[in-house]
Amino acid sequence: MFSQQEMPALIQLLTDFTKRMALEHDFQTVRKCMTLMGRLYEKGNMQTRNAIENIFIYSFSTMMCSCNIVEWKVIRAAMPEPLYALYVQQVSKP
Repeated sequence: MFSQQEMPALIQLLTDFTKRMALEHDFQTVRKCMTLMGRLYEKGNMQTRNAIENIFIYSFSTMMCSCNIVEWKVIRAAMPEPLYALYVQQVSKP
């Protein structure tokens, strides 16, 4: 298992990989990454959840800017609902 100090680095690594797969149009792998992050968020402790919120969820905006509307819809469909809800909450903060 990973130490708590390693978790943010692991989340960053998975975030970078997910973004790269989206840019390469490998949406099957993007879906798997989204599912994995959803499980980590659901079962993780507070530090893991915070890392996912502050690194992975935050990256959705840059991912959206790198995609066309059809690609974004495919990526959006792959997002677990709790992660998408967090994203909406983040972007609607004043």
